[in-house]
Amino acid sequence: MRTKLHRPPLTGLTVLSLALLMPAIALAHGKDGAHVMGTVKEVKQNTLVVETSDGKQQEVMTDPNTRYEKSGVAVTAADLKAGERVVVHGMKMNNGQVHAQLVKFGKPHANGPEKQKGDTKRAEPAPTPPAQGESHEHSGH
Repeated sequence: MRTKLHRPPLTGLTVLSLALLMPAIALAHGKDGAHVMGTVKEVKQNTLVVETSDGKQQEVMTDPNTRYEKSGVAVTAADLKAGERVVVHGMKMNNGQVHAQLVKFGKPHANGPEKQKGDTKRAEPAPTPPAQGESHEHSGH
């Protein structure tokens, strides 16, 4: 006598779930992280034209969700002008275009990215070390 193994059949719900997930998985694999570095030649609505180091011009798509940072401080698209050097972090779409998620430009702050817009404090100069043979005091030892 043979015993029958009990295996639950694939239900319609399982099949439907798999069918709905497959296109999302395919789309996710169709996009790749992309970086574009160069000089902004033109700022248009929803598009940046960037000239890369090899002299080619590349259009980068933007949208209201694209973030902008100038010298480590959050700014708006209106702050980006032609002539700025940029690093664009985005996704390469199936059609080959790059869609910007973050556009960085400006010089990095000497104090690092934690410096906020409107912060007018200047960095304190480093203390001058004592001359050779000169004594100095430490408190709290």
